[in-house]
Amino acid sequence: MTSAKLTVEDRLLALEDRQAIYQLVCGYGYSVDGCNAASVGNCYVEDGVYAVGDMPSWVGRDAIAAITRDAGHLKLVGAGCAHMSSLPFVVIDGDRAVATCHTMVPMHGENGFFIGRLSASRLELARQTDGGWKIVHRQNYMLNGSGEGPALLARLHETAKTS
Repeated sequence: MTSAKLTVEDRLLALEDRQAIYQLVCGYGYSVDGCNAASVGNCYVEDGVYAVGDMPSWVGRDAIAAITRDAGHLKLVGAGCAHMSSLPFVVIDGDRAVATCHTMVPMHGENGFFIGRLSASRLELARQTDGGWKIVHRQNYMLNGSGEGPALLARLHETAKTS
């Protein structure tokens, strides 16, 4: 349906949904760098999944929030790092949405800052009863020359799973 056929209310809701999803995607980085476990956990549904291609997945809000207390994470934050996301491309399909973006972790080293990780990221989201959005499944693959990252980015226009 073209925007000309949508009501003003429908168009406003679509803008509000995108804005809420943008806030969620960028807010995760600030929360994890601030070691704010409650805020990190609040980004996800109760049984949410955070999967990173070269690491074991974190399953469940509590496990994902616990990233902020992990010794390796605390060492990175203490040395100077930032979890940053590019502006996501968002596809909304009713109460489901997908946000696709690049994520990177700039880190501080002897000679200044460098990019420690650069990933393709796909976040599947669900609208909550309060109208807000939470992450159901987040998948990151390193952009390191393997095919996984580009294949994830190639799914740009796909909608979220129905299950």
